[in-house]
Amino acid sequence: MPTLPLHTFETTRDLIMAAAATHAMPPESIPLDQALGRILAADLSASEDLPMADNSAMDGYCLRHADAAGARPDAPVTLPLVAGIDAGHPLETLPEGHAAYIATGGMIPAGADVVLKIEDATLTPDTGNLVVKSLPPVGTFIRRRGRDRRRGDLVLSRGEPLTPFALGVAASLGRMAVEVARRPRVCILTSGDEVVMPFETPKPWQVRNSNATILQAFVRSAGGEPLDLGIVRDDPEAAIAALGEAARLGDVIVTSGGISMGRCDPFVTALERMNAPLDVRGVLMKPGKPLTFGRIHGKPYFGLPGNQASSAVTAELFLRPFLARLCGSLRPDHRLAMLPLTRELQNRTGRDDFLRARLVSTATGPAAEPLGHQDSHLLSSLLGADLLARHPVDRPLLAAGDLVECRFIG
Repeated sequence: MPTLPLHTFETTRDLIMAAAATHAMPPESIPLDQALGRILAADLSASEDLPMADNSAMDGYCLRHADAAGARPDAPVTLPLVAGIDAGHPLETLPEGHAAYIATGGMIPAGADVVLKIEDATLTPDTGNLVVKSLPPVGTFIRRRGRDRRRGDLVLSRGEPLTPFALGVAASLGRMAVEVARRPRVCILTSGDEVVMPFETPKPWQVRNSNATILQAFVRSAGGEPLDLGIVRDDPEAAIAALGEAARLGDVIVTSGGISMGRCDPFVTALERMNAPLDVRGVLMKPGKPLTFGRIHGKPYFGLPGNQASSAVTAELFLRPFLARLCGSLRPDHRLAMLPLTRELQNRTGRDDFLRARLVSTATGPAAEPLGHQDSHLLSSLLGADLLARHPVDRPLLAAGDLVECRFIG
């Protein structure tokens, strides 16, 4: 395995996200009802004005302002009514000197220029004509054509996530399908003679394979399609065969375990024999120091640590945003905030420490409360965590109340 300098967190992120830009997924067209959560791959513009005509913002009565301009409570103006206007049932022209009932969303007929809402209207008891005692200004309660958007306006931009609201907007544009990035196929391999399947009863020296389940969930949450290729035993030849098959089947390869300094770590030897080009071979962070990133037969490769918490943290910080960018997301990261700590912390590791923490409310506002157990093998340390709070290497002692960079997770 070639020797590379340990990268900082920022350098590692930059290298990985730069690589994502060169492996973007090709577009595909899918129906709207299958597009929730996908990323739009092409701009959507309006093909017509919306609304397409002036319409009423209220249930009420439309009329010409000039026909009742002088109306006062002591000198009302009475206007005869013509056939009403319900939504979807237009009246082309309002006769001069008349008014018409109009429902919310009803098209304003030619000639009308104001709507008197129904709560302010009075009808004569005998003829049912409209009695106008006062009149709002011209244009009141009228939604003008093109108020929402004009023909040719950019409505949804490439890179936007297709939320329920975005899908509704696409439907309002007359789209039955949208262009999205194809989901990347992500092949997952787990390493270790000590690893058994979740349904098996482990011996004292064995551990159930929870990493594959976690990584599959990360892949799905980022928009990818996971393909679990199973457990690779501590045999370099088996690792070479498995990595080759993963490169054949997938767009991205992810391994868990087998990349550290152990004499039996199979992926270390396999990568060396395969002459796999590596950009990252270790990061100055805790947990996650063994993280490896490169290419196998041209396919992006992530080598994640085998310890469960370490594997999950590196997947959150590097794999998930990488996959989101492959899917076309322009905002692949979760929210970032500077929050005060609830207690003093020490960092003597010589690396940036990413602590699992929860978001809590204090008398002075929100704060980050580091969880009690931070060992890299403790999967339970992730339960209840809302944040990864970064304790930088150049600040070995942080006091309660000091601000730290926090990345929201989950």
